[in-house]
Amino acid sequence: MVAEKMRPDDPLFDHQDVIPHRSALNMSGVLAALVSVGLPLTTGVIEGWSLLRMVAYLVLAAGFLGLVMGYLLWSRITCWANRRIGLFLTLSGLAGAGLLVISGEHRTQPLALTVPLVIAVLSLSPRQASWVGVSYLMLILGGLWLGGVRVSEVLFTSVAIYASIFLFMYAVVQIALSQARQRQQATALADENARLAREAGAAATLAERNRIARELHDTIAQGLTAITMQLEAAQRAFERDPERARVRLARAHELARTTLGDVRRSVWTLAETSLSDQQIDFVLQQQACQFQDRTGIATTWIYAGPGLALPPEQAEQVARIVQEALVNIEKHAYARHVEVGLDSDEAVYRVWVRDDGVGFDAALPIASTHGGGFGLISLRERARLAGGDLHLASRVGGGTTLSLILPVDQKRDEER
Repeated sequence: MVAEKMRPDDPLFDHQDVIPHRSALNMSGVLAALVSVGLPLTTGVIEGWSLLRMVAYLVLAAGFLGLVMGYLLWSRITCWANRRIGLFLTLSGLAGAGLLVISGEHRTQPLALTVPLVIAVLSLSPRQASWVGVSYLMLILGGLWLGGVRVSEVLFTSVAIYASIFLFMYAVVQIALSQARQRQQATALADENARLAREAGAAATLAERNRIARELHDTIAQGLTAITMQLEAAQRAFERDPERARVRLARAHELARTTLGDVRRSVWTLAETSLSDQQIDFVLQQQACQFQDRTGIATTWIYAGPGLALPPEQAEQVARIVQEALVNIEKHAYARHVEVGLDSDEAVYRVWVRDDGVGFDAALPIASTHGGGFGLISLRERARLAGGDLHLASRVGGGTTLSLILPVDQKRDEER
């Protein structure tokens, strides 16, 4: 009666746990099967069916209920029926039609075929399930005719009623399947987003580790290597040339101080900046003061507005941008004065770091500048994460200005 092939994307067959409240759906199917079989039997007992008719009905009813209830309640029978879905639906349909022939009851007896119909809709493609529905309507018509219902109006009314019921149940099940597929897709998308977030976090961690490794190699490791070389040279020259040995020791002492400064700068750069209870203007002012105290470079803080609170993730990136900019000034700019500023209007926040150092030719490729390309790339990435734009202006001998432009979150601003 129907094809053996099941639908490849069937949530009930391949993903039985996707359908919500599946146990309730199964129990409603069991109840429908019992009612459709029990009510005609009760009517037959009242009407005084013959013993042969009663026995035939009970045997066929037991076979029908065994098929349907076995499918709904026992997983082994479900698996067996799913592998032979065409045979299962055919036997269920013929058993339901046989019950119609024996009882001749046109009101509730056809309800028996609604249960295998729902199984067909869950298990087959829409086109195949439609053919099952049409076949079952023909079985209802034939079963009632053979059962003694010969009034055309009763026949076609029963078929029309159950055609409407079949269509309604088909639509409901299709909606449920569509929602199940959407939930599957949403779950898959959430899992994919989580995977990408983990990969992004791992990539960010790796990039930070690489940056730290470069920092340690370019400053501390090279400094310690130079100190070791000076001490070894002083040790070799100590007896034959004491003056040269003292020069070597003085040079080693100077390198040790420089390396200590590099260590302190690296620790300051890596230190966590807690922004949970602090406003960003206060944090940036602290950074400017700490930079001046640590380096001796005159540093001015410019901001005259009220306390400014940003979302923690955004504030963290802003603080890191200013921190890295100050480290670059210390390492490369040879500046005598630094200015750190913040202002805002209705549309944007502006953060800038300006120095009067040696500057560089902004027209040259980034990698050609004295600071290399990685620092500026890192700053631009942080600006992107903060939701802003980074601007760099510099000229040889004229200092450098680094500006960060952030759009104002109007909704957050109104809530404050």
